[in-house]
Parts: sequence; structure tokens; C-alpha cells
Amino acid sequence: MMDGPPQTQPPAKFKFACVRCAERKVKCDRQDPCHSCIKHNAQCIFRAPKPSRRRKVVKDALLDERLKRYEAVLVEKGIDPGQVTSDLPSPSALALCHSETKEDFGRIKLPDTGQEPTWQLPTLASTTLGSQFTAFEPKLHEGQKGRSFVDNSLWSRVAEEIDSGEEDGEEDSSADMSDANTPGDGFGYVLGLKSSTSVATHPPPEAIRQLWQAFVENIDPLIKIVHVPSLHVAIEKATADIKRIPKGFEAFMFALYSMAILSLQDSECTAILGHVKSVMLPHYILATKAALSRADFMSTTSVVVLQALHLHMLSMSSTCEPRAAWCLSGTALRIAEGIGMHLDGTLLGLSPFETEMYRRIWWQIRTHDFRAAELAGQAKFRDFIVGARTPKHPSNVNDNDLYPSMPQNPVEATRPTEMMWIMFRSDMANFAATQTETLQKEGKPWIMSEENAVMDDLAAKDDIIKAMEDMFETKYFRFCDPTKPLHLLTLVAGRMALNLIRFNAHHPRRWATLKEVPAFEQDLVWQTVVQIVEQYDIMQSTPQLQRFGWTVPYYIQWPAVIHILDSLRATPLHSDATKAWRLIDRLYEHNMEMMLSIERPIMMAVGNLCLKAYNARTSVWAAQGKDIPPPPSYITKLRSQREAAKARREATATRSKRSESLDNHMRATSLNPVSSPESSSVSQGGQLTYQTSGEWTNYGRSQPITPVEDDTSWFNTAIGISNTNHAFGAGAPDNMMNIDTDTFLAQGYWQDPPMNEVIDWTQWDMWFGEGKTAQSSFGG
Repeated sequence: MMDGPPQTQPPAKFKFACVRCAERKVKCDRQDPCHSCIKHNAQCIFRAPKPSRRRKVVKDALLDERLKRYEAVLVEKGIDPGQVTSDLPSPSALALCHSETKEDFGRIKLPDTGQEPTWQLPTLASTTLGSQFTAFEPKLHEGQKGRSFVDNSLWSRVAEEIDSGEEDGEEDSSADMSDANTPGDGFGYVLGLKSSTSVATHPPPEAIRQLWQAFVENIDPLIKIVHVPSLHVAIEKATADIKRIPKGFEAFMFALYSMAILSLQDSECTAILGHVKSVMLPHYILATKAALSRADFMSTTSVVVLQALHLHMLSMSSTCEPRAAWCLSGTALRIAEGIGMHLDGTLLGLSPFETEMYRRIWWQIRTHDFRAAELAGQAKFRDFIVGARTPKHPSNVNDNDLYPSMPQNPVEATRPTEMMWIMFRSDMANFAATQTETLQKEGKPWIMSEENAVMDDLAAKDDIIKAMEDMFETKYFRFCDPTKPLHLLTLVAGRMALNLIRFNAHHPRRWATLKEVPAFEQDLVWQTVVQIVEQYDIMQSTPQLQRFGWTVPYYIQWPAVIHILDSLRATPLHSDATKAWRLIDRLYEHNMEMMLSIERPIMMAVGNLCLKAYNARTSVWAAQGKDIPPPPSYITKLRSQREAAKARREATATRSKRSESLDNHMRATSLNPVSSPESSSVSQGGQLTYQTSGEWTNYGRSQPITPVEDDTSWFNTAIGISNTNHAFGAGAPDNMMNIDTDTFLAQGYWQDPPMNEVIDWTQWDMWFGEGKTAQSSFGG
């Protein structure tokens, strides 16, 4: 008797869910591979969960860390911790010691002994006993997943309870590397993350080291939000075991790749990664979005995740829609505030190293935010004043002078360091913010805000600008060595910034007509804007500054460019026309893709103005009988864009007329007198056409006849409010974003001023503050 075929044993089930199902928080059948992974064509990985650590050990470690920090602060203040008595003050004394006002946060009121009160940290004992008699004081809460700032007594207790129930939060990133497998609460939509089946992978170890070196040389000198010596050790550790790194650090590494690639030339990127920058940069930006979502960046208290988010914002700064960039910058500020960065670290009991790094990160985010606000049409330098509680500006020290266990603050250098660019920008912003506050208290506008540039006291403005020039010349420019890239950038960009302030002080929006403007004033403004664009060209075209070229397009000074083009339009034969056109040629040459973009009104409006200035020049040449040279390539492309848009508009108008004729025909022939006048439907060629109150609304077309109105116009029309009060006249849309691209290009410049007259700057202000235009509602 022969034995039957061997019975196949069903595969044994795992006792835990696969990594993907656990990450997505869905039920797993625990088969290998599981049904969910098979359904989504994903790799199914089973990894035993890490054993939970004993909470008592973690609490003891946190307590030891806090005690060491407090002892270090006492030593810094000249107090020997071993000689501090353990006697606690009475409750009444404690009640007297605590401040009564929020502005005196962290300051302990001592009895009147003639001694100057000093800043002190609340001790464990004072917090315990004092809470029975005094108001809650803001403090940092140490959690296993990061440090969070608590300014609410209820949430302080809740945070302690949550911490007591936390398990080990250091999950490695190998749990899920798919861009499509982001958690449902990761707020991926905030970053514009779309579903994808691609798998984000890290570069090879050698490529990671090369990208890290590019980051150190090209990116770090301009942002300084990381401590390079410490981060170098972490990068090497991560490279050795890239599949087992925390999710937050994984997001940081992807953001680092993005920034490094952004700073490379195509040849360099190809040599390192095997593909050109235009391929690799979008790839790693998408990978960063997915990693940030996996790290729950919207609810994070991790400094590493905050650093990753800021790098991600910088990597998209020249392509992201301005209002979206400004909102995302606000998100980063909220995260920083949640960590406590909006208060100086000395008030929170942080170590000198942490205090310095917090200051660097906070002011970098704030500086980025005011530029994002400016590009979104908002006022600059808001809340930029350094007060008693706000973080101080970073110190002028090199990274090698900082280390995590340093007992006291480093001694600041009196000469330029690797912080030179950061210090210059901080001083520039602080000077402007201080002047803004002073003039506002006096009821006067500040010259840095273009909308307030109508102050007639030009002498007072020029005195302020002269004081700024003297300060920066003494503190920075005289020490700059042009052979060093960072020094050269500071020198050129600094002088450009001062010229920009002078331009804003004498802004052309003050002019009603050119006839009323003295010749010397016109010449001053013209020379200033030419210098601005010339200095911008130096920043972008000098080989020595090529490593910093990634940040230059973000700081293009549009008002100066607009004034040059408008002057060339009004005065084609200007004495400096040749030099000015050479600068415009180079501006388009170095920023061709951005300048020819049709996604933002400001780009299209500048293109329209450029064409008008060029046409005015060629018209004068033709009238003088001069030979007209072939137009530059960018002029040809600008013309082609507008001719194509005009052709599409004409085709659209033809289709609209045909559709209207068809509507009238079907309305006349398809009315059914037997049907109810309120609603009826008939079948035509297999399609239903609906009639409501005698009006046909659908004939099987997949595209609407007219572009959809913006929300404001639609709502106003619905409630009977007229949309006639508009800067562009009756019938113009309230939201410039809802003008489709073809309309904007085909109609050209909306309001042509007469020859020899100035443009309407309020109109340009609207275009500065707008984002992407609406796409045409019709196929091309």
C-alpha cells in the first residue's frame, strides 16, 4: 500500500502584525506575505517589536539629566551645588518670591535685602510647594519623544501623565519606506503629498558622504541650524546602518539630500547620483514629504524633525507658491514655539550648547518667514524685536567652539567667523525692526515697508540709511576678504541690501507724474536700481559664488527690475539703456525657467512689461531708420507664449459661439409642452438632457462653457452684490488667481500708462501677493 502525497502544512502565523499593517494601523492576517501587502503589491516585512523599557529606568535617567543640568547652571552662576542647603522656604515666603506678572517669567522676587534680583530656574521643591500658593509658571516638559513647552497648568499635568505611559519611541525607519504608505494622521496634504507607489531609497554610502560634504560647503554657511561636528558623527552612524534610523532623522537625511542636490551643478549631480539634478531633486523632495509625514511633523516636538521641515521649505523656496510657502513657514514657527524656542534658553534652564542652537534655529526660521511674508504681499520685520524673554541673536562663534557638554557660553569673536552671513542678516533685521518700532511710537512710517514709503522727510530717511551704512562698514565690510566666498557674498549682498533700502526710501510710488519729479531724484532712483540688479548679477554669475547660487533666485528684487523695465518703456533711448538691457539679458539668461513661468501673475506681468519695453525700443530704432538686430531668445519665447495664448483664446471663442448656437437650437426644438414646466427630462441619442424652469443645463459635454468664478464673485452674485468696484474696472475678477493663463497672456498688460508716465504700483502689489493662476478651462 503506497502512501498518498505528503500533506502540506499551512504556514505558521506570526504572533504580531507586519510592519506595514502596524504602521497603517489596520488589521493584519499575520500570514507571510499578508493579504493587505499582496493587495497593494507591497513588500511584507515581519519584525518582532522591541521590548519595552522599564519606565522607572527612563524616569531615573531623565531626573539625573535634569539634576546635572541644574547643577551646571549653579556652577555657571558661581554657586557650589554641594554647599546648597536643603531647607525649603515657608509657603508664605514662596508666595512672595514668585513674580505676579507674566513679563517677569522666570524671575524670582527676593526680600528687600539690597541685592539685585537674578534669573533663576524653578526647582522641583519650589514647583511642588509653590503650586499651592502661586500661579503656574511656563516650563519645558521632557518627554521620550522630544521636549515640549507647556504654558498651561492643566496640560502640564496631562503631559506628565502621558510621559509616564510612553513606551520607547525610537522606532527605526525600516518599518516602511514607501511614499504611498504614509500614516493617515501624517498631514501629508499640508505638504502636497500625493499617493505614489514609488519606493524612496537612500543613496549608496559613498554618495551620502559626498552629499553631506556638499551640504557642509554649500548650504550650512548660509543657514547654520546644525552643529556640523556633532551631525557628522550622526551621519556616519546612520550611513553604517541606514535601514535602522529613527523616523525623524530619516526625514532630516532626505531633506539634506534635497538641499545638497539643489546646490550642485548638473555635472556634479550626475557624477554622484548618476542622474541630472532635474531628475533627482524632485525625487528626494517627494521622499522628504513622505518621511516628514511618517514622522508626524504636524504634532512633533522633535528638533530634528523641525530642522528637516525647514530644510524642506528651503529646497522648494524658488518653486513653491508664495502664499503656501508663507503658511508652511508659519507651521514651522508653531512647532518651534511648541518646543519652547520663542523663549531664550537661559530662561528655560537649557545648557549653553542647547541655548545657542535654539537661538540659531529660531532666528533662521524667523528670517525665512519674513522673506516668505514679503513675497506673499505681507509686511516684513513683524515681531522681530529682541526683548527680555525672546531669544537673543546667535553668537559670533565657530562650530568648533561649541560642544554639548560645554559648561558656559563661548566667548564671542570680534572678527568674522563662519557665522558671518548669519550675523549680518541678524543685525540687518534687528536694525530695521528697531527703527520700525521707534518710528511707529512716534507715529511715523518706516522706510522698509513700501506701502509706507510716502513719508516726505527724505532727509530723515537718508540719515537713517547713512547710519546703517556706517555700522555695517565698520562691523563687517572692512573685514571682508573677497577671496573667501562667504566674505564676498556678504560684501555684495550687504551693499545690495543697503541699495534696496535706499530705493524703498525714494520709491517711485511717491511720484504722481514724471513731470513733478526733479531730475536728480529720477537719476538717484535709476542709479540705485541699476546697482541692485548689477549686484544681483554678480551674486549669480561669479564662479566663486557658484556654491551659494541655490539661494540667489529666492532674493531677486522684483521692484528694481520692474522700475528698470518701466523706465526703458517710457524712455527707450535712456543714456544707460544699453547697460540696463545687458543686465536684463543676463537676468533672463540665468533664470530662464523661472522668468518664463506662466504659473504666477507676477512672472507673466514682468514678461508683458519686458515685451512692451523691447517693442518701444525697436519702434524708436525703426523710426530712426536703424537696423533692428535679431531679438534675444527670451524675447522670442515671450512672444511665442502670448501668440499661442491668443490662438487658444480665439479657438475658445469659436467653440463658445458654436455651443451657444447648439444651446439655442436644442432649446427651441426640444421643449415638451406636455411636460411639467418645473422639471422634465428627455432621451437624446442615449443621453439625458435635463430641463429645469425652461433652462437646459447639460448636453453631455465634459467641459464647462465658461471658467468657474472665484468664491467671492460667486457668493456676491448669489446674494445680489455687484462686483463692479474693482481696480481693473467693472466685471473684473476679485481674485486675480481666477484669471486663466491664456487670458492673462493674450490680453497683455492690463492698464498701459501713457508714454512718459509711471506705472500703477498698487496693481503690481496685487500681483506680488498672488500665487498660481487658474488654468484655462478649455483644452488647447
